[in-house]
Amino acid sequence: MPGKPDALPPFGRKCFNFAMWAIMINIIKKNKSVDINKNALCVILLVCAPLLLKFPLLIGLLIADPALLYAGLQTGLHAGPLTGYPPMPTIDPNIGFTSHALGYRAAEDVLSGRLPWWNPYEGVGMPLAGEMQSAALFPLTLLLALHNGQLYMHLCLQIIAGLSTYAVLRKIGCMRFGALAAALVFEFDGTFAWLANAVINPIAFLPLTLLGVETIRERVEAGRRGGGAWVTIGLSASLYAGFPEVAYLDGLLVLAWTLVRLGSLARPMRWAFLRRIVVSGLAALAISALILVPFGDYMLVANTGGHANGGFAFISLSPAFLFALLVPYAFGGIFQIPQYTEFWSSVGGYTGCILPVLALCGLGGQALRGVRVALGLWIVVTIGIAYGAPGAGLLAQFFPGFKFVALYRYLSPSWEFCLCVLAAFGLTDLARNHRFARVTAACIAVAAVCVVTAYVTHRHHLPLARNRLALDSIVFAAILLIGTGVLAWLPLTAATRSRGMAGVLVAEVAVLFALPSLSSPSHGAIDLTGVQYLQQHLGFQRFATFGPVQPNYGSYFGIASINHNDLPLPRDWTDYVARHLDANAPSILFTGFSRNDPNGPSAADNLVVNVEAYRKAGVRFVLVPAGSLDSPGFASFKHYAAADHGVREAFGNGVMRIFELPDPTPYAAAPGCVLTPRSRDLMDVDCTGPSQLTRLEMYMEGWHASVDGNPVPISRTGEIFQQIPVRQGRSVVTFRFVPPHIQWAFFAFIVGWILFAIDLLGGKERTARKIL
Repeated sequence: MPGKPDALPPFGRKCFNFAMWAIMINIIKKNKSVDINKNALCVILLVCAPLLLKFPLLIGLLIADPALLYAGLQTGLHAGPLTGYPPMPTIDPNIGFTSHALGYRAAEDVLSGRLPWWNPYEGVGMPLAGEMQSAALFPLTLLLALHNGQLYMHLCLQIIAGLSTYAVLRKIGCMRFGALAAALVFEFDGTFAWLANAVINPIAFLPLTLLGVETIRERVEAGRRGGGAWVTIGLSASLYAGFPEVAYLDGLLVLAWTLVRLGSLARPMRWAFLRRIVVSGLAALAISALILVPFGDYMLVANTGGHANGGFAFISLSPAFLFALLVPYAFGGIFQIPQYTEFWSSVGGYTGCILPVLALCGLGGQALRGVRVALGLWIVVTIGIAYGAPGAGLLAQFFPGFKFVALYRYLSPSWEFCLCVLAAFGLTDLARNHRFARVTAACIAVAAVCVVTAYVTHRHHLPLARNRLALDSIVFAAILLIGTGVLAWLPLTAATRSRGMAGVLVAEVAVLFALPSLSSPSHGAIDLTGVQYLQQHLGFQRFATFGPVQPNYGSYFGIASINHNDLPLPRDWTDYVARHLDANAPSILFTGFSRNDPNGPSAADNLVVNVEAYRKAGVRFVLVPAGSLDSPGFASFKHYAAADHGVREAFGNGVMRIFELPDPTPYAAAPGCVLTPRSRDLMDVDCTGPSQLTRLEMYMEGWHASVDGNPVPISRTGEIFQQIPVRQGRSVVTFRFVPPHIQWAFFAFIVGWILFAIDLLGGKERTARKIL
């Protein structure tokens, strides 16, 4: 018959076959193109969504620079749409004091060709990389060298979190729209919304690490090598990110996920899967040695504040605050209502209402049953620990590391991620199985929990709906729950209803995420004239502050401040402060205004009493807030400055007054020698005879000194400072800080990358082999 290939001549049959193959290939390509285009659209959405929600900050309608709020140099400050302050744009001021100020210092060091091991601008010098919160060796920290660099860094972290969440959810079988919705939710989760210091840095790498776990599993099942690259990258990035507590807790979730996925493999494949996970994890630890070794060495001599002696074992959030898990702004804006100061000072995130509704729907599905159960258990246990469920304290007491970590805040990213995964499962199940009665039941359950937790808040005599924002938040949550419940019964296709619920979910988290940004300043300026004066006149000496240039912004501006606001800190230094400088200052908050006893001596009182000790520590200038000398806390300093003690006012503007103390001890000195410093660590010395050079820098293991290139011993002097012998005549003295054992860290770093390369190159082999 004409039209059949057999009816054609040989050449015609070949042409027909070729045409059919071409058509089939074209169809396949078109289908793949459609699939690729849809994935590309999802990627574009995940990249653009954070930019859209922070667009007012990006274009300057609102100001993102944390120095405006936290450096103590602001003038003409005007709040954004949510008038304040409060409410504040974030719950932890360490967005400025540690992440911004110290991160910028680390970025400047790296871009100047120096490894950021040491910070001479805080206290009398202390480790920078080993302090961790600066994220000194984290690649994204380099963005802090840019104007608004911290904003760009946070956007990058959100985008990484969203893309990797989407990738891992697609890999485990979630439908595209469900994976996209859950990825958007994780981009805008409660921790990203409320915290902006180093706590948020490791969050992005939890889903990235799990993507690696799933890639290894997929390759093992297919009989292919490799697959561990994402595990290595994710784990090492989370460690370099600057907050080991969150990295550790997220790592426990990765471990739980891995064990569940291990159990679902056929026995012959389990060893291969486990071996690759272990090797990839070891490679990550080896690569991370450059940060783990300085951190570990520092911990041996550090004051860790409340983290010492298991101080967090029995600390949790009050059950009175549970209502804010579901209705985050039921207590007003951040720090807006005084009765909720304890809540804002301790909380780490929230869920909203629709995320738990869809997570409950996802909990009941059968696909990947072990993963669903494990995630559900993780959520229940971790939220129980955070809010003081019975037995939570005992668990924290005996589980490794828990008693040293503020679990009530730092567990939040992990249970938020678990909820996102379950929500993606729920949306996928609804689209495939059409069991929308579960949605109604889940809405009723979440509404009931809202009512019960609101009643608990009321029983604790805490106000609800105290202001317009709080009332609107409660109404908003009610509308969302009712709307989602109604949507489940509308006469629409299952796909339409499921996508509608995904839209409601994303809309809720977008609104909740955007609200704190609206508290960012709309106008304001940083008065740098006082900073410029110090940069020109301070030299290698130090200044003490009672407010302006708040610690650790001296590090940001490259001017040495005797004050600190940090954790960890050198134990010898905090002990020295308590003995000689300010006995009423909290050990980790030597800020010039923080007090152990509010009724005790002020910081100004203690400076007057201990002025000689301040001078011996190299303090030349004292910074006082403009207009504050007439307040009671400054009465003693005002009297001292007015008396004939050699104190003079050197500078004043609308932000600060700078007073100069007479005859501070020079930063470096040696009897019988003339010193010409080129920098803090390099100086020319001309001595009439052998002498001892004293340098007002923190004595700590890891410091090395040389005279004309020849090593000399460093000894301790004046309790915490450094001293070296210098010879007669002219010489060049060099100081250098290198964390102890760092040579082994470099060796491990190289080994880690070799393991990574072996896995990566081995994974490119496309020939399948049988797993025995």
